[in-house]
Amino acid sequence: MRILTILAVLLLAGLANLAVWSIPNRPVPLDPPPGGKLKSVSFAPFRDGQSPLTQTFPSVAQIEEDLVALAPQVAGVRTYTSLEGLEVVPELARKHGIQVTMGAWLSSKPEKNEKEIASLIDLANRYPDVITRVIVGNEVLLRRELTPEQVTGYIDRVKAAVKQPVSYADVWEWWLKYPQIADHVDYLTIHLLPYWEDVPAGVEGATERIRSSYRTIAQRFPGKPILVGETGWPTSGRSRGAAVPGLVNKAKFVNGFVRLAQQEGFDYNVIEAFDQGWKAKLEGTVGGHWGLYSADREAKFSLAGPVVETKTWPVLFGISSALGILLVAGLTLRGRPLTAGAFAALAFLAQGLSTLFVHAVHAAMHGKHYIQDTTLAGVMLALTALLALTVLLAARRALGTGALALEPLATLRGRPALSHTEALGRFAAVALAVAALIWSFLIVFDGRYRDFPNPYLVVPAFGLLVLGAMRAMRRPEGTAALGAFGIGALFRPAMPVADIPARSLCAAVRRLPVESALAGALLLGAVLTVLAEGFVPLESLIYGQLPFLEALHEVDWTQPNLEALAWAGLQLLLAVPYAASVLAARVQEPSRAGQWVRVAGE
Repeated sequence: MRILTILAVLLLAGLANLAVWSIPNRPVPLDPPPGGKLKSVSFAPFRDGQSPLTQTFPSVAQIEEDLVALAPQVAGVRTYTSLEGLEVVPELARKHGIQVTMGAWLSSKPEKNEKEIASLIDLANRYPDVITRVIVGNEVLLRRELTPEQVTGYIDRVKAAVKQPVSYADVWEWWLKYPQIADHVDYLTIHLLPYWEDVPAGVEGATERIRSSYRTIAQRFPGKPILVGETGWPTSGRSRGAAVPGLVNKAKFVNGFVRLAQQEGFDYNVIEAFDQGWKAKLEGTVGGHWGLYSADREAKFSLAGPVVETKTWPVLFGISSALGILLVAGLTLRGRPLTAGAFAALAFLAQGLSTLFVHAVHAAMHGKHYIQDTTLAGVMLALTALLALTVLLAARRALGTGALALEPLATLRGRPALSHTEALGRFAAVALAVAALIWSFLIVFDGRYRDFPNPYLVVPAFGLLVLGAMRAMRRPEGTAALGAFGIGALFRPAMPVADIPARSLCAAVRRLPVESALAGALLLGAVLTVLAEGFVPLESLIYGQLPFLEALHEVDWTQPNLEALAWAGLQLLLAVPYAASVLAARVQEPSRAGQWVRVAGE
């Protein structure tokens, strides 16, 4: 094979890889938002390693550093507690020209509530020029930790002790459910988060959803001032219906909402200033990624644009390209020389698997906060890497061999003894299939805060299918293609099999329990995924605030959850090697299958 041919193939593979990374990361322009600064943002200055769950709080210096960073961008901040070290916020905010909406966190713990109320009253009276309004309780009714009577009792106590306007904050539907709370507050604080709606809205329809919900509350409580206490969009995590997390989507949402707020005269607070990784324990990956800034205090985007989804894509492109070249170079030097066509197929396969693996690594590194999540990601990446290597080794052997010994009857529990490549490939494939099954049913039955595992399982779904296609194209004359895709044959070396007793192989046809179970379960998981997540989270329709039929009527069937449908498709592809084994065994008569083995061996 000529050097020019090799270079041409590598160049084409590199250009294809460049397109894969660059096209989704084209800069998205945004018009500068009106009004300059944002009116207010939620302020929780916890950093990595700090959490209210572990009672590890930021220092005064860290709080001031965060306020200094926010001062040029925002006019005010909203706190959710008057304790946990945030008692210093009003004084520091005054220093840097920021107004404060001070909050008291209410829960089912009376002693803690008393401390919160006492601190809120004290701070409001000490800093009346900085604390412009207060909020007593945040979604405590939604969490069902207090009764409406208990909440109004706390509100009334604060109203009697401070001069600032007093409110309570909850999702907008809860004001309709407990309208009596409105009689005790000076203004309503409503949370409008299209991502978390029972029927989630995509970013394109989010502003209209907000406008509609706001007007519903305004009409129900005429004359009552309204603060949009929380609105925002996550940058990482799972999709919910048409609502897709992402950096570009967040920038579009915030930009569009600021324009809507100016048009409608909304008073608002955006959630939130900084990513809060500790929230992943409560709300999964998505919970920790609502910030305008990362946990490292780096601004994620400019509201004036342009915005790029993955800023580091050139580095990732370079890494994946280098990895693909190294793999194809190492594989080419092994075994018999390759034809130009075989080299091209191997080069594109190596580049494709490298790119998918780098993408999986990048996804694992962004969004994981707790040790159990990073451990799971590490295990999945290790299995993915192992499978990718064994697929490439098997592909190299298939492409470099004049003819293959096709064994449509080879099973996961069959003989002869396995080679190292075959043993590792089968182990990784089965382990990933089992992981996919567990993940699938967890998402179906308890999926609200679980990520879809798409990045980890694209490699096996793509790699095993391509390997099967290569083996099918290289199969001996007169044999069917179906058996080449079977999991028992995928990693088999080209070796004589005439000495394998046909009778023992024919008997194995009738016993494929592992293949049958995995194929059936993966197919079932795909169907259930479409039903539970394909268009809207089914659990939201069942347990949400709207009656089931009314919520079902609200679903826009033209806006599916593409991530969920992709996950269902991956399950179908993962089922192919196992289903192919079962079908190949059932389609052919045992005697005919035994004849295939002898012909292949010759």
